[in-house]
Amino acid sequence: MDHGHLSRVERATRGISEELLGKLMDGPYEQLASVGERDRAFELLHADLAEEDPYKRHSHLLTPTQYGGYLKFEAGASSFSAYEIALIPGLLQTKEYAAAVIEAMRPDLNSRGVTTLVEIRMQRQERLLGGHKPFKVVIDEAALRRPVIASEAMKRQLQRLIDIVEYPSVSVSLLPMTTGCHAGLYGSFMIMDFPEPTPSVVWVEGLAESTYFAKQDHVDSYMAAFDSLWEWAVPLTAGSALVENVIKELT
Repeated sequence: MDHGHLSRVERATRGISEELLGKLMDGPYEQLASVGERDRAFELLHADLAEEDPYKRHSHLLTPTQYGGYLKFEAGASSFSAYEIALIPGLLQTKEYAAAVIEAMRPDLNSRGVTTLVEIRMQRQERLLGGHKPFKVVIDEAALRRPVIASEAMKRQLQRLIDIVEYPSVSVSLLPMTTGCHAGLYGSFMIMDFPEPTPSVVWVEGLAESTYFAKQDHVDSYMAAFDSLWEWAVPLTAGSALVENVIKELT
């Protein structure tokens, strides 16, 4: 196997067969097998193969940014912590806002493709926000002020943000621009936690390629950054005046 193929397998951007996993466990990963991880690896593979992928028929839309990989992580995660610097997070977007974002950030798609991804986003919202998985998110004030859509539609998006307090599993905090420099200026990220013994992962979306980090020291760095951002941010329940002021400023 060439190194490129193996690298894609290790980064979870390409699937793996039972035969290949066996060869890796007998060869390069023999040390893992010797410490009792072999059975666990096959259990994970079998569970993945048995799991029905509701988005498989849309793989041609999801593959370019590895979005399909993110959706698998999201489905299995037990809790989420996210920081968004430039946009309202996808799980909190209205259909109008989501369509504008997807159309602008995926110029390779036609109108049908945009509509399909918007529908997928709305389905994810219904499933996750109405469930019991804790979702903590810090939104930078810059995201509130970015005119992604026309004023009236933007007002509806901001009002949607205020109304999100209806969901007991969702906690939103706003990071004022007066905060100054902070670790979140590197960019947006999502931390996903899983039931034991699966470790947490960090997902970072990119223009040409998205990626995830699973090394403990990398995850710890993002967790520390999120904790500091959460401390500086103002809970939406106490800071809704900031959102209301932005709504008033829209003309």
